[in-house]
Amino acid sequence: MTTSDTPSAVRIEHRSGVVRLVLNRPADGNAFTLDMAREALAALRDAESDPDVHVLTLTGEGRFFCAGGDVTSMASYEPADRPAFLRDLADAAHDVALAMMRSRLLIIAGVNGTAAGAGFGLVLNSDWVLASDQSSMLTAYSKMGLSPDTGVAYLLPRTVGHQRATDLALNGRVLSGADAVDWGLANEVTAAASFAEQLTEVEDRFLSGATQTYGSTKKLLRAATLDGYEEHLRNESASIAKLSGHPETVQRVDRFVGKKRG
Repeated sequence: MTTSDTPSAVRIEHRSGVVRLVLNRPADGNAFTLDMAREALAALRDAESDPDVHVLTLTGEGRFFCAGGDVTSMASYEPADRPAFLRDLADAAHDVALAMMRSRLLIIAGVNGTAAGAGFGLVLNSDWVLASDQSSMLTAYSKMGLSPDTGVAYLLPRTVGHQRATDLALNGRVLSGADAVDWGLANEVTAAASFAEQLTEVEDRFLSGATQTYGSTKKLLRAATLDGYEEHLRNESASIAKLSGHPETVQRVDRFVGKKRG
């Protein structure tokens, strides 16, 4: 694969038929920022514009796939300013989620490590999921005193059922890679030591198929899911933004990042 030279929040790798987006903030758990969301959206649109690209893979650098939204940046704002910040961040992440869902490209999530919050949402918005046996998936929102975003509240119950979705969303249940396969959230689990090779093998498997059918078939498969999805994402943005200003949520977020007030 060839790699772009300029350091960025999203590293873009190319090979014949495939574009791979690597979330590239490993020191921060690949937490989603406005810049990362905008870079990912631009890269996805560039890939879609190339008729020779059929597969887009999303994975993470380091130990995390994506730890969710950038809580540290959120905590840097005064409580009164947090709803506006989080609304902007959620809207940017939702632009990516909606673009993934609508894309003609077959989107693979290579879950190399922890996928939490918005990172879990990216997994749910993908078409095919490979999980490392060292990975984990969790919603994480309730721990911060927040409600889900990035389509989690819409897609999770449709994937695992209402009761299991409630357990994940409110009880903080953590799933292993093997659990994710059992629950229908991932297609395969593989050993961490061979994860990179297996991810390439999965890409090659799809490239060897009838790629001319992927866009049309995905559109048909996603038709029912897309009905009402955009409106739901707007509701998720409004909900998480409102909760970010709640006094208990402020305390939870500040405690998480070790911030003291007063």
